Amino acid sequence: MKRKTIFRWTILMLIPILFLGQNILTGISSKVNAKKSSDIVTITEGTNIAVAVSPDHSQLVMDLQGVLWTLPMTGGTAKAITDTYVDPSFPDWSPDGKRIAFQSYQGGNYHIWSMNPDGSDMRQLTFGKYDDREPSYSPDGSKIAFSSDRGGSYDIWVLDLATNELKAWTNTTSEEYQPTWSPDGSEIAYIDGKQLKAVDVAGNIRTVVTEELGTISNPSWSPEAKDIAYVVKDGLQSNLKISGKQVTSNEDVFPFPVEWLSTNEIAYTADGHIKTRKLDQEKAETIPFRADISFSLQEYQSKKHDFDSKKQKDVKGIVAPKLSPNGKQVAFVALNNLWLLDVGKGKPRQLTDDSYMELDPTWSPDGKQIAYSSDKEGTEDIYLLNLASGKKQRLTTSDSAEFAAAWSPDGEKVAYQDENGKTYTVDISTGGTKQVIESLNLPGPPTWGPDSKTIALAAIKTYSNRFREGTNQIFIVNTETGTKNFVDPIPFKSLSNRNNSGPIWSPDGKQMAFIIESQLWVMAVDKNGQPKGEPRLLSDEIADSPSWSRDSNTLMYLSKGDLKLISINGGPSQTVPFTLKWRPQLPSGKKVIHVGRLWDGVSTELKENVDITLQGNRIVDIQPHKKEHKGKVIDASELTVIPGLWDTHIHQQLNQSHYGSRQGRQLLSFGVTSTVSMGDYAYRAIEDREAIESGNRIAPRYFASSELIEGSRVYYSNMRPTTSLEAVKREVERAGSLEVDLLKTYVRLPNDHQDYVINKAHEMGVPAFSHYFFPAMAFGQDGISHLTATQRLGFSRTVSPSGYAYEDVVKLTGESGMSVTSTLSLSANMLGFYPKIISDPRIEKLYTAWQYRSIRGMYEAALTKDQKRVAKYVAILKDMIDAGGVVINGTDSPLVPIGFSTHAELMAMTQYGMTPYEALRTATYYPAKKMGVEEDLGTIEPGKIADLVFVKGNPLQDIKDTVNVQMVMKDGKVYSIDDIIAPFNK
Repeated sequence: MKRKTIFRWTILMLIPILFLGQNILTGISSKVNAKKSSDIVTITEGTNIAVAVSPDHSQLVMDLQGVLWTLPMTGGTAKAITDTYVDPSFPDWSPDGKRIAFQSYQGGNYHIWSMNPDGSDMRQLTFGKYDDREPSYSPDGSKIAFSSDRGGSYDIWVLDLATNELKAWTNTTSEEYQPTWSPDGSEIAYIDGKQLKAVDVAGNIRTVVTEELGTISNPSWSPEAKDIAYVVKDGLQSNLKISGKQVTSNEDVFPFPVEWLSTNEIAYTADGHIKTRKLDQEKAETIPFRADISFSLQEYQSKKHDFDSKKQKDVKGIVAPKLSPNGKQVAFVALNNLWLLDVGKGKPRQLTDDSYMELDPTWSPDGKQIAYSSDKEGTEDIYLLNLASGKKQRLTTSDSAEFAAAWSPDGEKVAYQDENGKTYTVDISTGGTKQVIESLNLPGPPTWGPDSKTIALAAIKTYSNRFREGTNQIFIVNTETGTKNFVDPIPFKSLSNRNNSGPIWSPDGKQMAFIIESQLWVMAVDKNGQPKGEPRLLSDEIADSPSWSRDSNTLMYLSKGDLKLISINGGPSQTVPFTLKWRPQLPSGKKVIHVGRLWDGVSTELKENVDITLQGNRIVDIQPHKKEHKGKVIDASELTVIPGLWDTHIHQQLNQSHYGSRQGRQLLSFGVTSTVSMGDYAYRAIEDREAIESGNRIAPRYFASSELIEGSRVYYSNMRPTTSLEAVKREVERAGSLEVDLLKTYVRLPNDHQDYVINKAHEMGVPAFSHYFFPAMAFGQDGISHLTATQRLGFSRTVSPSGYAYEDVVKLTGESGMSVTSTLSLSANMLGFYPKIISDPRIEKLYTAWQYRSIRGMYEAALTKDQKRVAKYVAILKDMIDAGGVVINGTDSPLVPIGFSTHAELMAMTQYGMTPYEALRTATYYPAKKMGVEEDLGTIEPGKIADLVFVKGNPLQDIKDTVNVQMVMKDGKVYSIDDIIAPFNK
């Protein structure tokens, strides 16, 4: 039976324990002082399951949710033969039936492994820092073909099992993968783009099939080499073809090779099942299975969020600290302003005092001026501040964002970047600008070489075009000749992010400083930035944001919120005395809101004509309206009030340099009163949280995170790459020292390291999220941050190619309590749901010119596209809710338009099956519960914090009425839309 519609399951109250018989968690997982219980869920359908058939056709090996299982060919109860750390996929049975080969991610890279059919005698067959994938035994069993990126792009390689010799059968610039042997062993077929090709041992290549429409994958030769089967995905259709003829229709065929049982019969997976099909018959037969899966969610004591305290707190969010050339002062950003600290005096003085956003201070070579960015004229521009006179000079004036300023050693130019990732220079005397580096993917800030001609910065260098991940390396460009090259300080390791991890060129041009795995390194370089020796570790301390003194002998850096100085000639670091306090800004006094209609976030009906009484930032009473009140009264008698909305998946710092102080206002203007970071630059995130809570920045309340904790390869700049458990521990310690509100891991972190992070998050009292569903659920993960998104596998374990989720996904979600974040806006452009968006004054006036152009273009494109993918994804989310699961609203902004996308998610949910009540709860109550603050936020009840949205209309009848925001109250303070727009209403 297909599970493409709604599942209804009894809700079970569950919680922990791990999984399966061979777990090796002991000694790696940290102990969590948590209440635990266990439950077993029986699964009879799987999403994107794969199978391999034993040569005698007596057994199957099945990949189900990241675990390999065996079962009889006739079907039955599956037996797990791998544990949750092995992370296997693409199983292939040896011709003699004695071994099973598979790809495994143990150790942080994909390699080829093999084992006995019962899971014993597991052996690693390939090694190194590259990825080896998709093993295929040769017909005589003496060799294994696989794809690997060890040659600079994916090629087909062959391992001789007797000699361990490796030989590349292809060596082109194309991406070649998913090999399968011809029955006589003379050729290997593989995928190359939209073509299926074959290569022989001499390197002769021929094209077997070209598929004009769709994506072709996973070939498999018939026993007599007469035919070759493969999978074709075209949009939301995934079908099986054999030698150009379509075999399946109205089936959701999974993206794995078929198994040939004879020249006329195949086994394959589709529609959640294992199937067999005789090619001369239309109907397929199903091989039934059941698998008992155990999972773990941990009950832990949530971090205490004190929403009522007015006590002073120490500043932890120190951003972009720069040591002055003479080593006597430090310029930095904190609490939404620019500050200057005299080293040794402890208390900094404030250089700016406004509601705009200052960024990226940098010293002039003579130490008399600071260049920085501010959006006080609408977008981020570069300004020069004379420290003696206090005079400010605007250096750039375009409508773009200009940030990441870096002063050239000769004092004549400032380098900077824009929102497109381009690097420019501006001449200080003339104001003339010049683009010097092309658009890059979120590059790091520039640093100058001693000749004032050469610029270095952090940039990503990918391993292949098949997958987007790579390493953060040093990119060096001569701005006059245009010559450029990458420098890789430690092969296979990355700079810790592309924001505040360097490189930083020393003033004498002889050294570069940078952060790798959260530790400070220096490397001798020549005048062109080329290495003259091996990098040298300066300190074991956790480090961020290095900067040099003019004599090139001293470095300053941040370590867990403290400023440190260290000599490059050795010796311990010294802490720079530093005292800066902030105080939460909370309203006081009593006020009454007269509400025409109220949805409290609990009831399925509106309450009519009520008064909400506040004391400070808390709701103290909700009663039927009466005419007379003492104190301040807010008249909302013509409006409907709903709880403040949440965006539970945002990267608030990723483009903050682009949007400046507009960003928080954009969110508030659309009724978003709480945001949850799913990975941000840690110090910027904490600065943002402190600036918001202190009242220095107008924005929603912000639940902050550090960067995404990642494995050895990265993509986005806001990631922390790691290559060992020790490095992972440093990242967790760093995040904990800054008191983050959650931890998120990304797609290349190995399972054992992910398990460690989840347990440490719970020790900190915060939830853990990732892109992974299972076995992350077995480790106690709190939520999956997308229904489906980037995976290291190249396929999803939660959604099939045709857009369906089966019993394994829906039932485990329903019974585990692990949340799923919607992020529907990533799957399709949904601006067409709301035609008024283009003329909305919030969009026209509050968003930057380039944001508006982007939104307008997206809207026009959306009018011509269907929303079938979104409809299918909403159906899955609805299935999960009906099964007792938890869905929370999130957008992945700024990858989609910030602010409005929260409403696009709600509109899509109600358009394709949810009730407005169900949709609204995903953006109110359930996010608060997931973050452990449901006693304070998420609903409108006495005792709760007053986070309220005032709209025209009735959102319980028409979800589009949530867009009609007239006022927003966050933490008891009310903002009209005019108030929010005012600073940029020019």
